[in-house]
Amino acid sequence: DRPFPHLPGREAAIAAYIDRLPDGADISVKTLAKVVPAYGQCAIRTALRNLTAAGHLRRGSEHLAGEGSQRWVTRTWFTRTARDDAWWAAYATGKELPQ
Repeated sequence: DRPFPHLPGREAAIAAYIDRLPDGADISVKTLAKVVPAYGQCAIRTALRNLTAAGHLRRGSEHLAGEGSQRWVTRTWFTRTARDDAWWAAYATGKELPQ
């Protein structure tokens, strides 16, 4: 019984790998291509795009202002349960999450 049975094999394998990672782990395309050697960077990028479309993954930019520096970072969030756009929008803004 494989995890994420509703996803194609590549996306399911990558989702299962991401699901096992601790919070804050690096899930960049380059890092995933190194640790999931069955797929190259292009395949990983496509799979992450497909996981976003399926509702499991979202990315957002955050502006960090520190002492004497300002930079933008990309945050990525993953959920085992596929979510719709309304749920992700509420999550990103800290509002009450729809059921």
